[in-house]
Amino acid sequence: MKELNISVYFMWEWWERYFHSSYKRPEKISEDALDDMYLKRKRFLYDNFGQYGIGEEMPQLDGSFVDIVTRYGMDFIPYLFGAALRVQDAGGWMPEPFEKEILRKMKAVDLKDHPMAEWIIREKEKKIKRYGKASLMIHHEGPTNIAVRMRGEEFYIDLIEDPSFASYLLELVSETMFHIFGFTVKNFETNSAFGLGNCNVTMISPDLYEKVIRPFDIEFSRRSAEISGRYNDLVLHHCDVKVDRFIETYSRIPNIRALQASHDSDIQRVNDIMPEVDFYAMFNPSEISRKTVGEIFCDVDRAVGLGAKELDIWNVDPGVDVKKLTGIFDAIVRSCAGHGVKHRFSVIPFCWDELEWAFPVYVN
Repeated sequence: MKELNISVYFMWEWWERYFHSSYKRPEKISEDALDDMYLKRKRFLYDNFGQYGIGEEMPQLDGSFVDIVTRYGMDFIPYLFGAALRVQDAGGWMPEPFEKEILRKMKAVDLKDHPMAEWIIREKEKKIKRYGKASLMIHHEGPTNIAVRMRGEEFYIDLIEDPSFASYLLELVSETMFHIFGFTVKNFETNSAFGLGNCNVTMISPDLYEKVIRPFDIEFSRRSAEISGRYNDLVLHHCDVKVDRFIETYSRIPNIRALQASHDSDIQRVNDIMPEVDFYAMFNPSEISRKTVGEIFCDVDRAVGLGAKELDIWNVDPGVDVKKLTGIFDAIVRSCAGHGVKHRFSVIPFCWDELEWAFPVYVN
């Protein structure tokens, strides 16, 4: 029987409204407090969604998620280059963009030679002592996503007015990523696929992408496979927008195992042009808030019927309460049954903010 994974991810504001209304956030940052919250959230998920195999009746401290050694999320690489990180009113850290003249003088950073390497190894040892294991989650994102974090929205103008500089920045970021890949593979045991994050690619034309950016995505795929020894194991994340305009150009990137894009993409065309690639259907959080359960069922049923291997319901906000989510989960179960597909729900009991730098409050 075919199997469908349903990945659900809540924003911290969702947890704030539906979980922390009865469980006060810890006043002091500590691993004990994080572990306690982890266990209680597992039980909360079971109490509300246990019928779908979500959560645990008798929560276990298995170390997952709490064993992660990380800081700054997708801003780790800008941080390595010395970017100033500032806390926003919403959305956590954001690096201050660099001017072009400063970026031109930079060279790729080798993580093993950076002070953060020592910190990571120390934290790894602490995690192993506490949980018996440690994992490293650095958001490599992808060359374009990180270039935008480094340069800001000016990067889109650079692509048109100064493509040679844009290429220089993409190479600078890519070489730093490859050093990080090597450090990760050497110091941590991981079987997770490398993710190529292309959220910001959706802002440009396929022609411009193919001309300036795709060579770096191809190199990202090739080098990550060589360093890790895992080929055909790349997840290409196009974000929760249609991928239709990019299917042809994406099909010429090697080692792709899965393509993540909006559920209303031309999934059949993806299947035809990229037959060896699994399609992961993403649902925009605004859709989940705005649409009725009946409408969402139709969207889900189309994706399942066309052979999607995963449904990604991410960034669920407080506007979607437990009752509506129950209706959505019921709709997914009905669709899977109708198509002879086995369903499996996967829910992270944290948002990344809380694991990285926003637990329990933002501090500038």
